[in-house]
Amino acid sequence: MMDFREKEAQRLENNPDLLIGDVTTVNLTRIFGGVQSNVVPPLLTIGFDVRIALDVNLEDFHQQLKDWAKEAGDGVELEFELKEPLIPPTTLDASNIYWTAFKGAIDELKLNIRTQVFPGGTDSRYVREIGIPAIGFSPMGNTPVLLHDHDEFLQADVYLRGIDIFKKIIDKVANC
Repeated sequence: MMDFREKEAQRLENNPDLLIGDVTTVNLTRIFGGVQSNVVPPLLTIGFDVRIALDVNLEDFHQQLKDWAKEAGDGVELEFELKEPLIPPTTLDASNIYWTAFKGAIDELKLNIRTQVFPGGTDSRYVREIGIPAIGFSPMGNTPVLLHDHDEFLQADVYLRGIDIFKKIIDKVANC
């Protein structure tokens, strides 16, 4: 898993056109085992948080995990704490009237945006799962990405500008 993680990190680093949602991320987040230093534990549990890129075939990836577990030796088992089905992303072209309205508002405001797949779990996946298009947007220009960081912040002027941006977008989307 860590070799795969490194390969995906290298793909991201070596290709400036890729964003974090374009690669599969793997993070070792938990290791459990043992009760004291001088006793070999009967069981070790390792937890990984994996965010799978849209271009990855889920069945093939699951088979790869099984193969790695088998290669690791007897007694290695896979257990999924959360395994969600692929929910297709919202189409961002002229066939989606909401995207057209959203993009029209962005263009009128002369904003430069770059579309991307957000690798974290957002509630929009539940909306998309029932067939409703969903677009996530955060008008936070010139702000470092500090999602869930201990010092996450937003400057007051960026926040207030965001209100004006959302007013324009909501008006366009609501009237499309």
